[in-house]
Amino acid sequence: MTASAASPTSTREKLGTYLAARRRGTDWLLHHVNDDGSLGDPGAGFRFYRAPWTFAVTGETQAAVANCAWIRRNMLTPDGTIEGPFRVFGDAYAYRNATLIIGAHLARQYDLSYGLMPDLLAWRDPVSGAFANDREPDGSMSDRMDIPYACGPGFAALATGHLDIARGVYRFLDRIYTAQTELPDRFFYAWSRSRQEVITEYPADQQLWHVVDNGLARRQRWTIGGIAAGFLCRLYLAEPQPEYLELARRYQAFSMAATESQFEFAQVCKSSWGSSLLFQITGEDQYREWTHRMGDWYVSTQQPEGYWAWDMHTTLGAHLELTLEFVMHLDTLIGGLAARP
Repeated sequence: MTASAASPTSTREKLGTYLAARRRGTDWLLHHVNDDGSLGDPGAGFRFYRAPWTFAVTGETQAAVANCAWIRRNMLTPDGTIEGPFRVFGDAYAYRNATLIIGAHLARQYDLSYGLMPDLLAWRDPVSGAFANDREPDGSMSDRMDIPYACGPGFAALATGHLDIARGVYRFLDRIYTAQTELPDRFFYAWSRSRQEVITEYPADQQLWHVVDNGLARRQRWTIGGIAAGFLCRLYLAEPQPEYLELARRYQAFSMAATESQFEFAQVCKSSWGSSLLFQITGEDQYREWTHRMGDWYVSTQQPEGYWAWDMHTTLGAHLELTLEFVMHLDTLIGGLAARP
């Protein structure tokens, strides 16, 4: 994307708009916090895994800690796992747990953040450094691993001081990027735990979970570039190695080069994760302009009531899950822009 550099005044004006959108989203979420600390209908499944994170970064300490307390009472097992009838979903198993760990840590609920790390680390593949995506019906770990569901535990590892694990996620991101043969057009982002190689063959109805084709206007996990760049930037802040930043640039470049149609889908959201942190670190105009564009997208797609919804997100639980994530992304975006005059 080419654009002229934004003036400090325009950035300040945009920040005010983004802050207002974050506030509207937070207020809508707070309206759905129950007296016992739960959010929405917890029986609909573990869609609220990001609640402590989002409430903590928006200053809603009461909601963050109350939700952690509800989870502690209703989902935490004696052996340090998150289970029970409210779990419902087996997909994104480690990712959901990792996201909760980050929020609990931000809310200073260290029994949950540190306490859940042993179970999270059990999902790690020691060969590749990635994490199994899903819990299968028989309780086993899926063979498929991928970029987003490796970065989630990577963020949790950074939050709790497991730098060795975070470095392993970097090595996985570098390894799977190096294995690509169809860049810049396509990125095969899933990895086989048993074969230790990128997955390029799969049933046609499973393409969403294996490849991003940057030129096609269809629902895809556009998330891969932004979340990888975001993680690598956070790792760079902890340990400023130039190879982390260089790989972050490559992943973000893939995200920013995608078809304009990516903005028609909710999955574009994580692109702001990478651009805002790359702008914070580098100060480069290309990342500021993309971050502005992403911020404007959040504002323009927000419902008047304050939540976000897409065709695939039609229930209250789905609206809560999406809004928790978008408010968190807005907070990261605001921080990245505020870091530079």
